[in-house]
Amino acid sequence: MFGDRLSELLDEKNISQKEFAKMLNIAPTTLNGYIRNRRQPDFDIVKDIARALDVSTDCLLGYSGEQVLSVKESSLINKLRGLTKEQREMIYDLVDITAKKNK
Repeated sequence: MFGDRLSELLDEKNISQKEFAKMLNIAPTTLNGYIRNRRQPDFDIVKDIARALDVSTDCLLGYSGEQVLSVKESSLINKLRGLTKEQREMIYDLVDITAKKNK
């Protein structure tokens, strides 16, 4: 559910509910309602939340078409995209080596 996903993202990014509500310019009780799945945000708030957490709205809503990524997987992809081409190649090689060891 939306609130569970939002809570995971806030925990992962180490952002308090109070701090995040202030970032979004909404009441902390409103944010708490989203997290507890008692309220649903409108589309503009969903976009603002996604932008503030640096995730797609699909990620935030728990949908990405064929496969839903976990919060950690999504975070890893975002970090990977920030690396140089050489650094990404090193990570790809490390993943390949690790996967082969697990077979």
